[in-house]
Amino acid sequence: MDHKKIDRKRKRFAARLKSSKQITCTDVPGVNVVLCNAGQATGFDKTAVMGLIKNLSTDIPIPKFIAEKGESYSFLIFNNLNDAQLFFETYNGQLDFDASGTPLYMNFVESVPNNEIICYHDDPKGLTILEDFITLEEEQIFLQLFDWPDDEDSINLKNRQVKHYGYEFRYGSNDVDLSSPLDERIPKECDALFSRLKERGFDFGEPDQLTVNKYKPGQGIPAHVDRHSPFGDTILSLSLGSDVVMDWRHHSGISVPVLVKRRSMLIMQAEARYDWQHSIQPRTHDPIIETRKLQNVNTESDIKVITDDTLARETRISLTFRWTRTGPCECAFTKLCDRENEQPNEIDNELAANLEELHVHQVYEQIAGHFSTTRHKPWPRVVQFMQNVLSGAVVVDLGAGNGKNVLIRNDIMQIACERSSGLVSECKLVACNMSADSVRLDMLQAPLRDGCADVALCIAVIHHFSSHARRLQAISTIARILRSGGLALITVWAKDQSKSNYLCKTKQNVGPNENHLTVGGLSLPVHENRTQFQHNDLLVPWKLRKVNENKLSDNPEDTLLRYYHVFEEGELENLCRESCEFDVQSSYYEEGNWCVMCKKI
Repeated sequence: MDHKKIDRKRKRFAARLKSSKQITCTDVPGVNVVLCNAGQATGFDKTAVMGLIKNLSTDIPIPKFIAEKGESYSFLIFNNLNDAQLFFETYNGQLDFDASGTPLYMNFVESVPNNEIICYHDDPKGLTILEDFITLEEEQIFLQLFDWPDDEDSINLKNRQVKHYGYEFRYGSNDVDLSSPLDERIPKECDALFSRLKERGFDFGEPDQLTVNKYKPGQGIPAHVDRHSPFGDTILSLSLGSDVVMDWRHHSGISVPVLVKRRSMLIMQAEARYDWQHSIQPRTHDPIIETRKLQNVNTESDIKVITDDTLARETRISLTFRWTRTGPCECAFTKLCDRENEQPNEIDNELAANLEELHVHQVYEQIAGHFSTTRHKPWPRVVQFMQNVLSGAVVVDLGAGNGKNVLIRNDIMQIACERSSGLVSECKLVACNMSADSVRLDMLQAPLRDGCADVALCIAVIHHFSSHARRLQAISTIARILRSGGLALITVWAKDQSKSNYLCKTKQNVGPNENHLTVGGLSLPVHENRTQFQHNDLLVPWKLRKVNENKLSDNPEDTLLRYYHVFEEGELENLCRESCEFDVQSSYYEEGNWCVMCKKI
């Protein structure tokens, strides 16, 4: 590649990092290097760094790698200037570091962020970890019993492989079907675990359901809480093969990292069982968590410090034991409970945010690749709208998905914004070829300058916000980033699908689907695809494709539920007018969607 072109691109990244992230680059070589377009959001990790260093020289120590969560950039801290310069001169603008052939761009920086995170919060109440619960010899016995070859008949999820005993855990609804027990019961070898727990004062009896998860390095599991009503008040998890850091998040916003060592038994009860979500980040290395005395405070308390140092993961197998039950849950923790409560007219912001995290954001992270294959061309009216954009305009696409609305126009500046890191990766492939930029962005917290855009697109996004207040906030974001007189095109799913191709003729006479899922006390109907919508707020299934097959999977584990608020006629227009910042220029119905074009007042 032309060195002048590389230098222009590098300086462009430097300006962008300074304006949006307050990261100051320098032309003076040093030991600190920022990788401008490679980070956690692009799938770049420490393993990739180690591979680059190894190809460069086996004598160079592995630099410290800092990748902030959700960002498309990262940092390297080398031991000396010579190593940093060699890495920079070898790879800057020369290395195609992803499948799309995108070059890696980098700059020197004077300083890097301190990636040590101090956690002042205690572990969730009710969480007990019994370390060295089994011996090394016993661990090997369990690994031989529950490990399986990759080609063996097991359920393949996006992030891991699973097997079930007693009852099949249904991931679409997070429960079990007690009328369909499995032939394979929990192996007798596990009885020793329950006897040992009883000897230590934990007399739970014997569970009747077991899920075995096999995680390879780089795999994880999204944040979740085991559904309350189908299972009892205790859940056990035995870890085999590798240590792992498990992230715990309370609905109040508190986050606590917990180190779960191999051969340990994890016991979830009370708050830990019912009131916290837990997850495992998909990464190849886990941060090392140190316990330090709290400084400058008259207390004996300890704090947790998540350090820059990391430890490589190995293949890990976890055994999760549950006790099934029937009837509504009677726990005292209502925020994440699935018991049937009276349906509120407007849910509070905390519940709405949690619902969207579980049934919008996490789902799109899992289906990003498959979703992208189903979205090829922009709608004709969107193309028409974009073709009328004046030369020199700045166009911001909020919720750009895989970037299908980006057009080949070098006379305008196009910025594709998307919250899902998986879809950002898909979008980058399109945007790069169309001379557009793509960034990761949460629409409700968009760090964009007021009046920065001449035109805004928001195609099929607003219907994923689960309260009127949050939908109105999203509309206000669109208005805020537009200059006075700027135009916006906004579309949402319509409740009325009678004039679209969505409906399937063979399902026209199917009655309302009475299947419901309760999230935080909010009962939501599960829609049957290709039928008329019966409710405004509902969960719409997305079926993943079978591995290596061009057809949808029938496994319940491969069905994910997305939240939608489908709009009545006139509802979107009223929402835009309610913001008091838009003049609705026109509205129309197109293929099952309500669409409005607005002008910023």
